[in-house]
Amino acid sequence: MLFIPAMIVITLIAFIINVEAPGDPAERLVNASIGNSETYKVNRQQIINQKRKESGLDLPVFYFSINTLSSSNTESPAWYKYVPDIHFYGTHNQYHRWLSAIVLHGDFGTSYDTRMPVINEIITHLPWTLILSLLSTLLAFGISIPIGMYAAQKRGKMFDRISATGLFILFSLPNFFVASMLLVFFANPRFFGWFPESGVQDAVLFDQTWPFWVKLVHWAPYLVLPLITYTYSSIAFLSRQMRAGAIEIFDQDYITTARAKGLGETTILWKHVFRNSLAPIITTFAHVFPIAVTGSIIIESLFSIPGMGREIYQAVLNYDYPVIVAIFTIIGFLTLTGYLVSDILYAMADPRISYSKK
Repeated sequence: MLFIPAMIVITLIAFIINVEAPGDPAERLVNASIGNSETYKVNRQQIINQKRKESGLDLPVFYFSINTLSSSNTESPAWYKYVPDIHFYGTHNQYHRWLSAIVLHGDFGTSYDTRMPVINEIITHLPWTLILSLLSTLLAFGISIPIGMYAAQKRGKMFDRISATGLFILFSLPNFFVASMLLVFFANPRFFGWFPESGVQDAVLFDQTWPFWVKLVHWAPYLVLPLITYTYSSIAFLSRQMRAGAIEIFDQDYITTARAKGLGETTILWKHVFRNSLAPIITTFAHVFPIAVTGSIIIESLFSIPGMGREIYQAVLNYDYPVIVAIFTIIGFLTLTGYLVSDILYAMADPRISYSKK
């Protein structure tokens, strides 16, 4: 139930950003569509006013406004400025119209920069970010969980010390540095030159009529270096989280009892320790949803990937507020969804956790 009021607050913040953004939205919309026409130059203000009316920008901002009696009566007594004057507008306001367009139609408005519907901009750039984020998540969890579990099992031994040192070194390296080094050594003909240096496909060779598996083979070399850059720091962080959670479980009495019963270490590790040490990993999993949409601005810019990270960067540079507000709203929604899914996974992983009242 907390999801709903939290989402309302997020939409309010997004709407305030949209309303308080510098410049006149109606003028920006007109400039984006017909800003260079002769008709606009002659009848500029009339066209802007018409666009403001069509877009509902002439309506009251919110469901109500609070002012003082003195603001509506210039010849009022002095004490009028201490008396609140509340005006209610019902659903005939900008916020209600803006929210209805998003909820009912997924309409976030028109981009100031590209003159295209914002939702189309998002759909165009989203697939590449989703592909990289989801593949990175699968790799990160698939590699880090076994490393963390075995490091906990071999606590203080050679594998634990070596993995800890290597992972801390990886985690300390910033992603822009790693991305640059990968490009220098593995996309540079002077060294190895195994992978393409930028983009996601060859503009000359790529054919949209290819079968999907042929496209996948063509895309694969372009995604290797970005995928490594996306994944390496997550492996370091998640494996240490998994190790810490598993060590705590290894110290529990029921693990000692399992050993006393003669159970093998592998059975104890994966049947008893693994499930009960998932809490830190589940907490981290909550952040997968927003990251899967927003991507990484630095990585996508360095590798020239046409994803959401690069789109956010361009929107900020061009003051494209409809795109910024849309992404802000979507990130908020996905963050709440991530926390909701995490709560459900907590109850699935640990039977002691229950959200029902007894």
